[in-house]
Amino acid sequence: MKLESVWTGIVQIFHVLTFSATGDGAASQVPLSPHGDSGRIYHPIIPIVETATGKVHDGDDYLIQDDSSSQVYHSNDVKIIPHRTGGKEFSAIYGDTPVVGTPKNPQDGAEGGLICKYEDMQGWEPCYGPENRSCWLKNGELVIDINTDYENPDLVPRGQLRKFDLEVSEQPISPDGTTMEHGKVFNRRYPGPWIEACWGDWIEITVKNNLRWNGTSVHWHGIRQFESFHHDGVNGITECPIAPGDSFTYKFRALQYGSAWYHSHYSLQYGDGLLGPMTIYGPSTSNFDSDQAFRPILLTDWNHRSVFEDWPLMLQSGAAPEMTNILINGTGQFGWGPKPKKYTLWLDDRKAHMLILVNTAVDTTFVFSIDNHLLEVIEMDFVPIHPYNATNIKIGIGQRYHVIVHGLHDPYAAERYGNYWMRAEPARKCSKFAFGPDQQMGIVRYNRAYQNVTNPPDPLSEPPLFDINCADEPYDKLIPWRPWQVGNPVNIDPTHLDHSTLPNNTKYIFDVGMTKSGGPGSNTPYIPDDQKYTRWDMHIAPFRVNFSDPTLLVLDRLPELIDKPHLDVITLPNTEEDQWVWMVITAPAKVPTNGERIFFPAAHPMHLHGHDFALLKQSNVSWYPDEDINHPGDREYFPADKLNCENPRLNCTNPPRRDVVLLPASGYVIIAFKADNPGAWIIHCHIAFHASSGLGMQIIENKDKIPDIMAKDKAVIEDACTKWKAWHGNSANHWDFQHPSHFQDDSGV
Repeated sequence: MKLESVWTGIVQIFHVLTFSATGDGAASQVPLSPHGDSGRIYHPIIPIVETATGKVHDGDDYLIQDDSSSQVYHSNDVKIIPHRTGGKEFSAIYGDTPVVGTPKNPQDGAEGGLICKYEDMQGWEPCYGPENRSCWLKNGELVIDINTDYENPDLVPRGQLRKFDLEVSEQPISPDGTTMEHGKVFNRRYPGPWIEACWGDWIEITVKNNLRWNGTSVHWHGIRQFESFHHDGVNGITECPIAPGDSFTYKFRALQYGSAWYHSHYSLQYGDGLLGPMTIYGPSTSNFDSDQAFRPILLTDWNHRSVFEDWPLMLQSGAAPEMTNILINGTGQFGWGPKPKKYTLWLDDRKAHMLILVNTAVDTTFVFSIDNHLLEVIEMDFVPIHPYNATNIKIGIGQRYHVIVHGLHDPYAAERYGNYWMRAEPARKCSKFAFGPDQQMGIVRYNRAYQNVTNPPDPLSEPPLFDINCADEPYDKLIPWRPWQVGNPVNIDPTHLDHSTLPNNTKYIFDVGMTKSGGPGSNTPYIPDDQKYTRWDMHIAPFRVNFSDPTLLVLDRLPELIDKPHLDVITLPNTEEDQWVWMVITAPAKVPTNGERIFFPAAHPMHLHGHDFALLKQSNVSWYPDEDINHPGDREYFPADKLNCENPRLNCTNPPRRDVVLLPASGYVIIAFKADNPGAWIIHCHIAFHASSGLGMQIIENKDKIPDIMAKDKAVIEDACTKWKAWHGNSANHWDFQHPSHFQDDSGV
């Protein structure tokens, strides 16, 4: 799995010599254009000078051209003719087919706005635009808008099929001017290309693995994967890894809208560059101006060593390695010599701009801000919320926020050049850097004359004073627009008060801590085995998957899986769609040591696949007693018969909901999710080193419904496993081919 041999350098040199890289190995995102033969992808409406029959137009007339057939439609077929140039949004109706134009900013290039075309929705028309961002489509009195239940597939608009290709390769990359030799990238660029689609579209993405020593799998972070759980992209659970030289096609429907990211879920790979942004266009809870929406802004920490070189350091020390730098959209600056320019956005005064913020880090929570600017927060993860204003936003690993930035009325009054720092400040106690990184990695400019200046002046702005402690955004501000009423838990027996006597696979309280595991003669699947190593876990043992035996293919052996502590399987009762599953996750600090179990305070961004969860409680107070401060422990308030919505200490009425929550150090969270999505799901810490260490477990939901849902794709998954086993069965393919048992020395996810 690792890339620490001389052969890696040879392979990478070969790739550099035989494949074209972009610039110095780092490249800005560009939208990933759909490929395919669906005949359902359309170019934007474009102004013309002459028609196919030779008629000259005056520039206010338009043709429409099909992307696959090249068939040209005359503008008389368009009921609403927008006056539009490349890069601007629009809405129109082609005959009876509604078309929604998506917002872009001209600085994103000439590709223009994506067209959301709904061929199967005759009688509907678009209603989305700068004056009303909350509406999407309407048909008389019927409306699809911000109030529509996006978890109900029957209510979501019926979009088109979009196909994409991603190739996984390795190459040296230098996003901050210093080369990292062991980069792993999508389509020869870092970050990977921007995948864009529309609310209700079907998305089909073919991933080819060109790596030499690694398998891979790709997870579409935050995507609900309703009845497509087997395309969630978690090797060892939903599939075998994609073998080098092989391809695998993922397919799912975009029921939600908002922004996310995709990343490798094979071991630590995404920390070396295997990630990219994804946007699903849909309505918003606040308006913003035309042509004022920017591509996602990815915030990440960065090292000049491969994460696979850092991994042994964590095994030895038990602590996550220190990071080196901060990047914004794959751009940073480090050291002496030539460096990339800092990431820059151009704003217009008095305009409302929409920004997308995504934390793709390995080990860092960020506090994002723009000097002198107020941020109007309108969406978290894939959940639209009631807007609120803030000077800064705390963004945990895997979390996303949509924000409106209102251009200053006089941008030159507060800063004479009209330039302002965009800051990504590492949160205190949620980050670890060898030395203080430059958190001024981005610039907002108003004076577009600087676009033609080689070295425009740096901003002189100063940040306001704000809290940078490790935390999520304030609980009471995160109010979902479409409310949920959470129900009582179906997985908790109120008469069974002693949780410790429950079978391991039916427990609902999970303590994050560390365990010494492995060692000579232990017969546990932890490598290396020269000694016991301290690893993170949250249930029975440090989590570890079997690449060649994914859970979805062996559910007929479920009792055997449950008996293997390292698979950490939780099984839920077969439930109806309106029933709820509750979980308590704690970060104990002073629990008495039990054998080799170790507890100490640390915060963890916990990510659940396949669901948005409701956050019923998030507390910095210890769940367990602390005699030193005479604290009885909050668990006394939540015995099994009081873990329900009748308990006034819990919020069941429209609580915050998302797919990543920060588990406070020495505190706890209580979450709930609807048991309406059968599958094998993982919940894990999104600190990459903690997940690789074993901080995760898998949840089997509605097991009896799984076979029928995945029946049509089972043969494809089995075929990919056959190819993986053939590749993995040849020890010459292993990174440590002299010791084949060393191939997987972490959790695998």
